[in-house]
This record gives sequence, structure tokens and C-alpha cells, in this order.
Amino acid sequence: MLTPALAGACGISRARVRTRIRQGQWRPLARGLVLTRPEEPTRADWAMAGLAVAGPDAALSGWDAVRLVGLGSRTPPDRDVLVLTTRGGSRRVGRAWIRTVAPPLAGRLTASDDPHLPLIRVVPLARAVVDTAVAEARPQTVRALVTSAIQRQLCPVEDLCEQLRGAPRRGSGALRLAVADVVAGARSVAEAEAAERLRAGKVPTFELNVPIVRAGHVIAVADILWRELRAVLEIDSREFHFSEAAWKATCTRHNRLTAAGLALTHYPPSATRRADWVAEVEQWLRNRARELGAPYRPGGVTPAGGQPYIIR
Repeated sequence: MLTPALAGACGISRARVRTRIRQGQWRPLARGLVLTRPEEPTRADWAMAGLAVAGPDAALSGWDAVRLVGLGSRTPPDRDVLVLTTRGGSRRVGRAWIRTVAPPLAGRLTASDDPHLPLIRVVPLARAVVDTAVAEARPQTVRALVTSAIQRQLCPVEDLCEQLRGAPRRGSGALRLAVADVVAGARSVAEAEAAERLRAGKVPTFELNVPIVRAGHVIAVADILWRELRAVLEIDSREFHFSEAAWKATCTRHNRLTAAGLALTHYPPSATRRADWVAEVEQWLRNRARELGAPYRPGGVTPAGGQPYIIR
């Protein structure tokens, strides 16, 4: 990418630039910006172009930013690269959309050896996740993006909540649901999907990812816990156990919980998508309530997890 400043520093005259363009060796992208090769510009090229036009305070956001850390779908939700800036008006430069935002605009530099976009300014990951999710129309993809960022500990839940407060209402419905799930404790797509379906059913209030503590030690973390009914539902991460060690670990964990008086049931992610799955869970919980002589009170709101379940 050649800018007027870079051309001057390298001693490249305007006449030489015009000659290379006329000969088809270089390609103009925008006023003052030239791609120093004849091929069609890539998304990385448009990112560099947008950053050059937007100025030194600009930063890359959206899908191209989250892909730098391995998040997001394989295909972008928008044809345009998103560049944020605090200066000038919002405008489009080729396939780069430059959007003006209120200052300050935080950012970090990518590594000098980054294979795609070295030494460019990128917004914090939480902001890139929010911008990507707003542009993404598929709720499942948004949920996978948000839960993956949390599960891989790439950004704190608090940062996502902070960025969400400034997100537009339009187009952010799936994002708000996904963030609500991770605030409640969901750490995987399967857990978030299961929680969403259960919230819509007639089951009691539940909690996600609750530590089970016995004698001061965490013996397990319940995927979904009904505290009053002492009932735990596990979303197994694999459809089948691929090793004897994994199978034995699951059995040991199951036995510890049942020995402590908890009722336990397991489901693979595929089972939670069945049409009758919520009704099946509801019936299991009603049976558990009768077994304990406890009232069955359908909830509807999932409180934030985190308070451990103490086995006395």
C-alpha cells in the first residue's frame, strides 16, 4: 500500500506512480492510495486503505478484527471492512466503511510478524465482538462468537457488557441475548442454547455453571442447577466418550454428586435440540419435586450463577 507520505519517503515520484498504474503494474484504490501490485485488493488491503484514509487515531474493528484472534465465522457478515475513527465524517472508501465514533477510541497494535495485518491499530476485542455481532444476522453465529470469546478467556464479561451499553438497539437483539447468557454463566454454545430453550419452558428458576462444594473443596461444576430441587443437568461436551479416562472421570463425578443427594441427568448437545426435550426435562423435575415433597414453581428468569452449592 503506497500513500503520498510513504512515496515521498521512498523517493517515488508522482510520474513514476502514474507510469506503473498505466502499465497495469499498480492499481489505484482511492485518492492518494495505490496498491503496488496488479491483483484485486484483498480485505487486508481495504483495511489498510481505510486506516490510511481515516488517520492515525483510527482502528480496525468488526469481523476482520475478531478473525485476528481466531474468532468469528469463516465468512464475513458484511462485504465492507469496518474502520472506526473519532475524526471526520462517516464515509466509504472502496470496500472500507469508515465510521465516526465518540472519543476516546482505545486500540492496540498488532504484532510486527502478524501474517495478515502487521503493525496496525485494532480496537479492544470486546468492541470488535460487539461490532461483529451487530452486523451478523444469524443468532447461532452470534452466540458462538460471544461464548467462544469468554470460554477462551479472550475478554472479560464485564468488557462485553460495557461495550453493549453503547451498541445500537437495532440489530443487537441476538447479541443482547448471548451476553445475557454469559452473564448468567453459560460458557459454551450448547449451554447457552439449552438455557434459552429452558427459559421458554415451564421449568423452575435455574442457575448456570455453579460450583458444588464439599468440605471446602469444589468437587464439580454443575452446568445447570435447580437449587431447591437439588437437581443437576449436564450438557456433555462430546456426543460419545472417546477415551476410557474421560468415561471414568464422568462416572466418578456423577457418583460424587448422587452420593451427596443430588439428582443428575446427562444430555448431549444434539438431544437438547429435540422438539420434546424441554417437556422431558420438565417431567424429570416434576418427579424430583414429588420425590422431595417440594413445590414445583415454574420460573422464567435465570439469575446469575456463581454462588456455590454447599453440601452439608
